[in-house]
Amino acid sequence: MSAGAHVDRRGTETVPWQAVASLGTGLFGLGLAVGAYGAVVPLLIESGVSPDAAGFGMTVYLFGQLLAVLPADYLARTWPVHRVAAGGFVLGALGTALGATLTLSAVYLSRLLLGLGMGVAFVACMTYGGLRTSGSATATTQGALGALFTLGLAAGVALGPDAVELAGPAGPVAVAVVLALVGGAVTLRIRPVGDRPLLSLGRYLAPFRSATGMTLGLGNMAAFGFLIVATTWYSDVLAGVQGAPTLAVLTGFSLATVFGRVGGGLLAGRLGESTAAFCSLVVLAVTLAGVTVGLVTGGRTLLLASLVATGAGFGLPFGPLFSLAFANLGDEPGVTLVGMTAVGNAGALAYPWLVGRLLSETASYVPGFAVMTVTVVGVAVLWSVSLGVR
Repeated sequence: MSAGAHVDRRGTETVPWQAVASLGTGLFGLGLAVGAYGAVVPLLIESGVSPDAAGFGMTVYLFGQLLAVLPADYLARTWPVHRVAAGGFVLGALGTALGATLTLSAVYLSRLLLGLGMGVAFVACMTYGGLRTSGSATATTQGALGALFTLGLAAGVALGPDAVELAGPAGPVAVAVVLALVGGAVTLRIRPVGDRPLLSLGRYLAPFRSATGMTLGLGNMAAFGFLIVATTWYSDVLAGVQGAPTLAVLTGFSLATVFGRVGGGLLAGRLGESTAAFCSLVVLAVTLAGVTVGLVTGGRTLLLASLVATGAGFGLPFGPLFSLAFANLGDEPGVTLVGMTAVGNAGALAYPWLVGRLLSETASYVPGFAVMTVTVVGVAVLWSVSLGVR
């Protein structure tokens, strides 16, 4: 960092909305690219790609994000944090651009680079928010950044199928690339923040050698990781429901996800963070069970309503989980952020592929959603044993 750069070394209690808008533009663009993949999966399957191979594209994305989180925190300790975020946006845009070509090798490379870019950008953006602000402004800033990514994801899920039908895969790709690159460009102009010391690898691993750390990480897997599974397969699930109002259902799911993120914080304030997170996991398990039962019985209304409701199930745990993590896993935010993201992504890696594999073997989504339901129930039980419900 140049000696002449103006650097904020103390967080303020005011939300830096201009910086949020700059960083949020890039996050929205990458979120759009992630969410729109669900519209590409049916095209891959129609072209002869097996469902498990199509779903594996999102596993590759999660793997890329997993690979990126630790190097991203290292880079954000050696280079200006906002420049690291801008680099993540550019890398994610490159990966997104490759997704306009529907060959399996291009799709996998696209998802890998998008995952790497998103991992770098997410860590850098959240770190920037934490260093630039203090007090309640930190939660508001990081929450706004997370919400903007979620809005992009939601837009990709809801509008992706129609956009792909209208303009092909290149349509949503072009919009996402432009937004990510614009976000990267304007991010380079925001105010720098202070430096942080480098940490040893052991510092990152220590909090997650405990039952508390692993439980929090698995909670993140159930919330964020399974959200990525949903964005992969929901469009194809709806394609198999005769007369399903696909746009309405996906829009409802998307809005429920965004409102769930907001509602999780309100729930934590009323019930306490641990109880709120546990209740949120129970809601997620119930909604996934509703999808499973709807698929088994052919109950169209139950299936469509449950698909929408899973949005709230995925969104609600986010706030309580990260608030608990920052309160319980040490005084170094970078350690917590890297650990939570790594454990959550690592735990979720198999599921996009697994749902596709079970679909190939059984010609049904029932086993895949049943496995996810049982997994979330297991995480909720582990939560009640390890962290308690107060």
